[in-house]
Amino acid sequence: MVKPEDKTVLLICTAGITTGLLVKNMQMLADEQELNLHIYSAPAIIAEQIIQNQVLDALLIGPQSQFEVARLKDYLTVKSVPYKLIAKADYETLNGEAVLQEVLELLEK
Repeated sequence: MVKPEDKTVLLICTAGITTGLLVKNMQMLADEQELNLHIYSAPAIIAEQIIQNQVLDALLIGPQSQFEVARLKDYLTVKSVPYKLIAKADYETLNGEAVLQEVLELLEK
């Protein structure tokens, strides 16, 4: 359950499967560190709807979906959602620690 003080982070990729695995690693680490983060994933095809209809504090994009930046940039700008591509090496190895660090840096901006 998302608490009001939680920061919401969305990870997207082509189908949402790889990011789903990455989310598990990240959420476990965030919980261990007692960070108020709600991290989830979705397929890139529905990212536009999510950005328009939900409150997001950060968006991370799988490297194979980098073309999505052009499609989503206007929505992200209007909603002031910081975003970043996930490093290919971190994505391929499901390095939740490194990607969580990227999220924390995005949230500080």
